[in-house]
Amino acid sequence: MAESQYAKYVTEIPFHKTPAGPLFGVGAKELGGLKLHIIYACGYNTGITGMSRKPHVHKYDEAVFFIGTDPHHFDELGAEVEISIGELGKEEKFTFDKPFVLIAPAGLWHCPIVTNKITTPYVCMAVSLTGERED
Repeated sequence: MAESQYAKYVTEIPFHKTPAGPLFGVGAKELGGLKLHIIYACGYNTGITGMSRKPHVHKYDEAVFFIGTDPHHFDELGAEVEISIGELGKEEKFTFDKPFVLIAPAGLWHCPIVTNKITTPYVCMAVSLTGERED
């Protein structure tokens, strides 16, 4: 049987084990050259959440989504999450207990993400408008 002409449009997602827990990250290499990078992880403990332990800034736009995982209460985050936004020394902290998105245009300092309280795990998904993520 000949290989499908559409097989290149479907790819397995690579998962990675990290000190912050399992996550996946895909970029241009896995996405057929799209100028897009996505990191997907779960928050399930209190404390600093994810790989970004310090405030940082990117040369590209990014949106970071925080979404609850209870399918019967999809409008609830299941946690209280705090995120710092702003230049070093001038940060402001924002706290949420409902699903939210951080919109981080290129040049906006953000993080760390801190989970203050948790009742159910939540998803954190960073979508960056670049093919290769800088870390």
